[in-house]
Amino acid sequence: MKALIKNGIGFYPPAYEVKSIHILIEDGIITKLSEDEIKVAADVKVFNVGGNLVIPGLLDCHTHLSQSFGRGIYDNLHLTQWLNKMIYHFNLTENEVYLATQLGCIEAIKSGTTTIAEMTTAEPYDEICIQAIADSGLRADVCSALGDFQEGENPPPELNADQVLEEMRNTYNKWQGACDGRITVRVSPVGLPACTEELMRGSRDLANELGVGIHTHCSEGEAETANAYERFGCSEVEALERFGVLGSDCQLVHCIWLTEHDKQLIADYDCSVVTCPSTNTKVTDGMPPMPDLFKLDVNIAIGCDGEASSGTYDMLQEARMVSLLGKVSSMDAVMFTAEQTFEMITKNGLQSIGFDTRVGELKPGYKADITVMEYPSPHLIDERRLMSNLIYSATGGDVLSVFVEGEPLMWKRELTKIDEKVVVAKTLEAMRKATHLMP
Repeated sequence: MKALIKNGIGFYPPAYEVKSIHILIEDGIITKLSEDEIKVAADVKVFNVGGNLVIPGLLDCHTHLSQSFGRGIYDNLHLTQWLNKMIYHFNLTENEVYLATQLGCIEAIKSGTTTIAEMTTAEPYDEICIQAIADSGLRADVCSALGDFQEGENPPPELNADQVLEEMRNTYNKWQGACDGRITVRVSPVGLPACTEELMRGSRDLANELGVGIHTHCSEGEAETANAYERFGCSEVEALERFGVLGSDCQLVHCIWLTEHDKQLIADYDCSVVTCPSTNTKVTDGMPPMPDLFKLDVNIAIGCDGEASSGTYDMLQEARMVSLLGKVSSMDAVMFTAEQTFEMITKNGLQSIGFDTRVGELKPGYKADITVMEYPSPHLIDERRLMSNLIYSATGGDVLSVFVEGEPLMWKRELTKIDEKVVVAKTLEAMRKATHLMP
């Protein structure tokens, strides 16, 4: 099947010059990208974007989509308090999990995201969460947030290390390569505060056996980080090194309470770090030391996390915050330029998730995962300053159309795979009845 996206403007790396762009797609793959008009046969599906801005689909490298039901419930809480409230009160029914996840998918698509890295927090309905993502048309790398150790005042875990590893294997067996390769799976010990050494070592062995990477929380909170010193006599990152977890296929989320040695270890092992600034600031995790990691050439990607903590699935808002926090925390005005930040939500995301599938750039041979943004507009204007406008002024509300493998998930702000009105109506009804979620 062939398609053509024509009459757009786009960025051309490495200088990110803005020029005309026409994209020919065959079987979901970009086969030609040109400044000049591309002639096609009459039977080729043509999407005329009418001078609007065409960019790679955005990659959200850490999500908990079912937490969209929790937005606004657990405000004004520090991380440790927030975690306790979530554990004891945020328990969804099967129907609520599907609706909440679909709601998150709608928000992701409408804000230009084409790929998510989902760590489900919908136990025991993780499968329902993944199915909702599959039904949305999004590309996703999925896993479950599982542990085998009692963290703080949370309830004791129901599974031991062997049982957790078996659950991970089952998820891999069912979902790896599903939806014609659109769904992939990672191994996911939830984070060291809720995991034993046995589970962490077993996770590395399982990841190696299956040929996939590891997705885990790391050094997110001060109290949680102190717990590692009490249990293991070292930092979380040092413990992960000792247990064999670190590596180029390892995706470490948050990474706030790091020592200088931790930062160097992350760089030495070529790990990717996913920063989630809205969550980190809203639940007062701490200031993410991303400038220090950037100076060590660590690959940095960005995640929206769960809406119960972040309040948003808008990657452009997250990108803006990453850049601004990086500048003010380092007091370096050239830290995290618009171009560098744009790469964090596109090609850096590919490296973080570790796809064999090529996404995050508009190039021949890459999947046609593409976002189209309205241009010009009062805040997104002038080709000479367009990248800066995109990062510092644009939001998901500027997105017009979204494609995955050349198929529109949204065309001119109309979703094609999800009935938005139905999902929103059903979600509102469910939320109004869901008094069991409140503290």
